[in-house]
Amino acid sequence: MKQTTIRSSVLEAILNRVAAFLHIPPLAVRMFKMANELSGLDRKTIPTELVPLNTVQLARGLLNFTVMQNLNGWILPYWAVHQYDPQSPGFIPRSHLGLSINVTARNWTAVGTPGCAIEPVIDPRGLVTPFRNGWSVDLWLKVNDRAVFPSRELRVEQGLVEDFPLVSTKWQEGGVELESITYVSGDILVIRATMRNTTPAPLDATLGIALRPFNPEGVSLLHEITFDSGSSTFIINGGERLRLPSRPDFVCCSNHQEGDSARCFVSSANRPKLQEASCPAGLASGLAAYVLQLPANEERTLAASVPLGTGVGTIENPGEVIEQWQRLLATGTVIHTPDEHLNSMLTASLSTLLLLVDDDSITPGPWTYHQFWFRDAAVMLRALDVFGFHAQTRPVIQGFPARQTRTGYFRSQQGEWDSNGQALWTVWQHAVLSHDPTVAAALLPSLRSGITWIDRARRTGPKDAGTAWEGLLPAGLSAEHLGLADHYFWDDWWAMAGVQAFVRLADWLGNAAEAGHARILLDDFRQATERAIERVRATKSMNGIPAGPTRRLDCGMIGNCAAWYPLQELPESDIRMKATLELLEDHYFLDGLFFQHFVHSGKNPYLTLQIAHAWLYGGDRTKFWQILSDVVRHASPTMNYPEAIHPHTGGGVMGDGHHGWAAAEMVLALRDAFIQERWYPGRSRPDLVLLGGTPSSWYHSDAHFSISRAPIPGGMLDLDVSVHGKAVKITLSLQEAPGKFPEHLFLRLPVVAVNVQIGDEPFPDVSVKDGETIIQLPGVQDTLCVSAGISR
Repeated sequence: MKQTTIRSSVLEAILNRVAAFLHIPPLAVRMFKMANELSGLDRKTIPTELVPLNTVQLARGLLNFTVMQNLNGWILPYWAVHQYDPQSPGFIPRSHLGLSINVTARNWTAVGTPGCAIEPVIDPRGLVTPFRNGWSVDLWLKVNDRAVFPSRELRVEQGLVEDFPLVSTKWQEGGVELESITYVSGDILVIRATMRNTTPAPLDATLGIALRPFNPEGVSLLHEITFDSGSSTFIINGGERLRLPSRPDFVCCSNHQEGDSARCFVSSANRPKLQEASCPAGLASGLAAYVLQLPANEERTLAASVPLGTGVGTIENPGEVIEQWQRLLATGTVIHTPDEHLNSMLTASLSTLLLLVDDDSITPGPWTYHQFWFRDAAVMLRALDVFGFHAQTRPVIQGFPARQTRTGYFRSQQGEWDSNGQALWTVWQHAVLSHDPTVAAALLPSLRSGITWIDRARRTGPKDAGTAWEGLLPAGLSAEHLGLADHYFWDDWWAMAGVQAFVRLADWLGNAAEAGHARILLDDFRQATERAIERVRATKSMNGIPAGPTRRLDCGMIGNCAAWYPLQELPESDIRMKATLELLEDHYFLDGLFFQHFVHSGKNPYLTLQIAHAWLYGGDRTKFWQILSDVVRHASPTMNYPEAIHPHTGGGVMGDGHHGWAAAEMVLALRDAFIQERWYPGRSRPDLVLLGGTPSSWYHSDAHFSISRAPIPGGMLDLDVSVHGKAVKITLSLQEAPGKFPEHLFLRLPVVAVNVQIGDEPFPDVSVKDGETIIQLPGVQDTLCVSAGISR
């Protein structure tokens, strides 16, 4: 329990007086107090940065509960249609909770460009929300007097155009197919609607471009709509604009009192000539309709747009935007696999990471999580750096000191003690992969201050002597998927990795004194962590490693994956880590994915990929590939993931509906399948394992796969593999760059290789174990060709 102080006693007295005045029962007060006590939070660990995010969500949940159940007949967004439908597997009773939040279909897809800081989102039925927390644009179709609203339809197809951030949504009615393609050109959001007559006879159809006071999280306050007939533009809330393709055949604006403007689309009898609407309740809606004659087997395309910034640029067509994305991705590492779906997943995931970079910030989502955290940034920035996008990551990393307090704390959220380690580790990773230590050198004073903070934050005082957490970081909220505020080994793994990163940077920069001081801290920290782990394992008779020094084994122990992946703080032979992964898989997997019982309450793609990565580091290629394949199987039609997936609806239940961290883990998994660095404690140069994660199925028929222009420590690597019948040929091209080149290079093949040759010469340095072949390659050469037979 928390210690009683004069301050806490005064606050308690005030709260008791307020509760008595409001007639709040003493039982309720006691329960609130106990909830606060058990949370482990105090004024030092309360994440005040989350207050704006959470208050908006809670307020919208209250507004949804208040308003939506009284909007009979209104066209609601997709998630609400199904979450309120008693016949849907995602049905949730409103009950008397007083909140209604989208927790069954938190799925959307971001579109954007690397140069635009706003990423509009599209929901699974094509509802387009240009601005965070704002209004939306919907497309409606009417054929043969039947109006079709996609949020109510079951058969709607959605996907990316050529795997880039252009979202295609289409459905049919009465022989007419309506396809919308939504994308960003410069700083302009474009919604292209194409109506196709798929019959041999002419058809009349009506396209509705609708302004909606809703978004993927619920009600959006839309107070004012004005239609400017001169420019064919809707002006929303006095400033934002929806530019229409031409003058519509009719316009209908409405408000809460008059009812949904959708009534004008359903029947011409309900079609008042209203070109503006004002609604104190924030439920104004608008409609622009186009009545079209479609000749047999022909189509018409109309395009609406929303300026996201100045909006003065030229609107480019989808083909031109795709070419821009192709040129950008071609500047980085290129991976080709025999699996075309995997190739598409990689393109989509890389595009996600690039559009979530906003100058000196990177965010793990376009909507709910559109703010900076060191935790997400560490993984996302490494994913971009291993693919060579250093120009995109450098400004973000150079901005780290601006996010640091005077005490040296790299703060993205109060009460999370993993961020210092993540900042230090990310700077080191960027220096190693970009082969440029100048950014790290410029940041050295900031990094030194970060090391000092870690040293001072550790619980090493007299009061902590002999405790379970002696020498560790203090209790805090840490990553919310670990549980309530507590001491977490996750924080310590990251802090130790950060100190190790600083040691390696200081060595590279020739600063032996700095490296020596940090090395002393690192050794002491590692010893304290090892004592804490062994103490709790012995006390509670555990095989694995719990989430923290006072915890039992629960799903929070997934935080210890970090000790293997990505930090490599424990050796791959550590039997405790293997036991931890086995416990996670045996007790906390559902349908192939890790199910997080804390907070998320869903199947977590990015946490599952951490487990897959950990197995790869531990040497189990089969488990790595099996888990990776299960995660790929759960991808949305637009090849992304929500933070957590509902076990029945398959929709998102938590966080952002387009999760940047998940995209980063997918990118890193495919890169590590080809190239994996092994950084062993105390060594300044890694070993490099090549092809250690590629599946055996790629070697059992004629196949070709490759990775090119891949940054590695101290160089660049091209790797090409061709399989023909029972022969495999591997060509490596290595180019040295500034930095420390890997100490050893290994080829690790998932087949038994015989008659291994390098060039035209037999090569004897080959071992076979458990059906895998390990070839230790000779010293660095410009080009190396390895050939072998495959024993079937």
